Amino acid sequence: MAKRFAKHQIEPLKAAFQESSHLSKPTKMELAAATGLDVEQIASWFSRKRARKRAKQTISELEVAHSRLQQELDLSRETEAELQKELQECQKREAELQEENRRLKQRVAVLEGDTHLVSLMRFLNGY
Repeated sequence: MAKRFAKHQIEPLKAAFQESSHLSKPTKMELAAATGLDVEQIASWFSRKRARKRAKQTISELEVAHSRLQQELDLSRETEAELQKELQECQKREAELQEENRRLKQRVAVLEGDTHLVSLMRFLNGY
């Protein structure tokens, strides 16, 4: 298992990383002299630090996207519930109109029947 860097080694690395996440060769040499680490160790530390930074950024972006998508999902569910309610109201109104239509057809049939009956009575009575 690799040995962890000491605090006195990490502090200059962090300071250099804040200035630039990519090191020039002279800066690597200066850090190597200041920390007592190999140039490869410094390059590796910077590489891992960049990877951690990218990972944190990606996680942050994913959390923002997740939050936005969750809000959109909640809004979609609310809209769906409203549309379901509206659909049920429309279906109820349609059923009421169909029932009214059925009653009106019955009345028309009765009235037409009365007309036929009146015509038949006139015929029978000779009018």
